[in-house]
Amino acid sequence: MDNLFIGIDFSKKTFNVNMFSESKIDVVSYRQFENSFKGFKELISWIKSISSLDRGHWIFCAEHTGLYSLELSNYLIEKDYFLWLEDPREIKLSSGKKREKNDKVDSYAIALYGYRFRDKARRGAPPQKELESLGLLLSYRNHLLKNKHALLVSASELRRVLKIDQTARYIYERSYSQIALLEREIKEVEKKMKGIILTTKGIKENYDLVTSVKGISLINAVVLLVHTANFTTFKEARSLACYVGVVPFGKSSGTSLDRGRHVSKMCNKRLKAYLTQAAQAAVRYDKELKAYYEWKLREGKAKKLVLNNVRNKLIQRVFAVVRDKTPYREDYRSLLLKEAA
Repeated sequence: MDNLFIGIDFSKKTFNVNMFSESKIDVVSYRQFENSFKGFKELISWIKSISSLDRGHWIFCAEHTGLYSLELSNYLIEKDYFLWLEDPREIKLSSGKKREKNDKVDSYAIALYGYRFRDKARRGAPPQKELESLGLLLSYRNHLLKNKHALLVSASELRRVLKIDQTARYIYERSYSQIALLEREIKEVEKKMKGIILTTKGIKENYDLVTSVKGISLINAVVLLVHTANFTTFKEARSLACYVGVVPFGKSSGTSLDRGRHVSKMCNKRLKAYLTQAAQAAVRYDKELKAYYEWKLREGKAKKLVLNNVRNKLIQRVFAVVRDKTPYREDYRSLLLKEAA
């Protein structure tokens, strides 16, 4: 059965498309489109003009790039086309070394990935609007934080010359005025996030469960909800732990190579950073994790290694509470021991 593989590479204003049929992979068609509703309609018309294959045999494959891929992804899913959104790291890893890099080459690599791994193709589900909104708010909050940090750094550098330079004092005071505005805006964004969570039943239930785990605050919870599509895209804790990059893997070959076990750099670094913040909070406020952290440090283990283990434990706990639909209880183990006695 012949299928048409359509690779899409997104950018801010355009998207590039390479496509070929399963029976003629050396006959490739390429075109660039405007990343707009007009471009989406032109894409479908272009495919129909080139291929006689029924739309049921079209397989769109694209990288999940967030904001730039959002509109076309929604359009294709709503029109009931087979869209396979894949993690960019997976496609990059499968492509090997490339001597040339541009949008045309990238879209061909995506189409080729879809063809090579067609047995693993997964139809994209319609994204939940509330999760999209939370993702956009999270991105906006990150921009506000970056601006705030930039102003803080600039202001701190001016502090040493305030007494002798009036211009420096003016910039310093205006910087802190802007920082105050940014802080208020950040709080408004977080308030908006909470509003969405509290008024969306399925999301609120998992949010309450996840935040029962010490160390998981509002922002950590939102990050987890967005990246797991409300705990639907990862079926088990280990899958998410591998995606985040907290699971160590070994490298050995015969007697010449044995590097021990290390975490992979092929991971979602942003999500990992948020979980690092959660782990740092957990070792301060969770009695069990605090005791574990201090015990491992006394054994001489590196702080980075122990903190990574705490990140892994938090992921395990988060998945456990969502799976069992039961809030986390710090004294759960003590209760079990009392019942056994």
